[in-house]
Amino acid sequence: MKNKHLRNLFVCNSVYQILVAMWIQYACCGDTPADMIVSDHMNGGEALCKRLQKSSMFENVYYVKNVGFAKFQKRIHRLERIEASLMPNRFLKRFVHLEHRYSSIYLANVDYFSQLLFDAAAHKNPKVKLYIYEDGLFTYSRLYEKDYAGTYIPVTQPLKKFLHRHIYRKRTIYGHVAGMLLFNPDNLNWTPPFPVQALLKIDRTDEQFRTLCNLVFDYSQSVDQYDRKYIFMEESFYAEGAALNDLEVIQQLAQRVGKDNIMVKIHPRNPENRFASLGFKTNKNTSIPWEVILMNLGDISDKKLITVSSSSVLNPILIFGLPVKAYSIYHCVDHEHCNSRLLSGEMWEIAQKMFHKYSDMVTICDSIDDIP
Repeated sequence: MKNKHLRNLFVCNSVYQILVAMWIQYACCGDTPADMIVSDHMNGGEALCKRLQKSSMFENVYYVKNVGFAKFQKRIHRLERIEASLMPNRFLKRFVHLEHRYSSIYLANVDYFSQLLFDAAAHKNPKVKLYIYEDGLFTYSRLYEKDYAGTYIPVTQPLKKFLHRHIYRKRTIYGHVAGMLLFNPDNLNWTPPFPVQALLKIDRTDEQFRTLCNLVFDYSQSVDQYDRKYIFMEESFYAEGAALNDLEVIQQLAQRVGKDNIMVKIHPRNPENRFASLGFKTNKNTSIPWEVILMNLGDISDKKLITVSSSSVLNPILIFGLPVKAYSIYHCVDHEHCNSRLLSGEMWEIAQKMFHKYSDMVTICDSIDDIP
């Protein structure tokens, strides 16, 4: 029986976050009514909202255009900042009008919009609980720790302390997270100052959940067949304007194994299909999450998954508990001249750590010839 005093709100900025939020609501919170915010950080968000509403998993699904605000791309004037602090619910209505009070909020990104939303929710219900759920390898990295620490507001002057506590009633994300939900807590590369809870692996054999996912992500309309032995998972370097010779390296692989044996899964944010014009088979539908494709593929033991540094080849292991044959071509591409944080620093550190951890299934190649 649903408790009318409890209500969850999920905030999603990517299709992967929608999938994870759906699983949390389905597997862990089924007796609690829930709403969802889908942002314009992703392509096709409005269509996803309509299908999410149709699925009946969430009572209200809101499409919110907040990317500029969330990422500090729009200048906020001093009076607006004061309004957001004094009356966060009124300021929040610039983006979305929420009908309910919430007992729990689930979010993956600790950005400026998330801070506003949590502050507004706490003004309505001071007992609201905040949970962070995973957003791939990024959540496991120290970059996420830095984002979380960035929500701390240092207030030392007595007057400002009084204003924040009693007038603004400010509720920062920092210091108020009730817990973090991760599929693989043991892989964390930092130590959160709040409880970490292990999420159950997504059950690919759960027909009801797979049907819901197929409805939400419109899988039945997909004409793509992942029927090639080698599947290259393109990453978002091109969309970021970062030059990388990944295409050149895959062409080298094609010379050895045959172009007809390779399929390229195009990254949804990349504006141009660089591979199709060269005769590679590519997917036409880029809005379906790789994880939903995996749920419908069945046996993938005959596939060889190839990436530069993406966790996409790890997700069969991390989310579904499936064995894979995967290959990182990080050392085969000219990453030293590619200006992307995905290929250096914290993100490569956590990716490399994970590849080594699952070295029985993932090979970091020194040469393209290491892919059999």
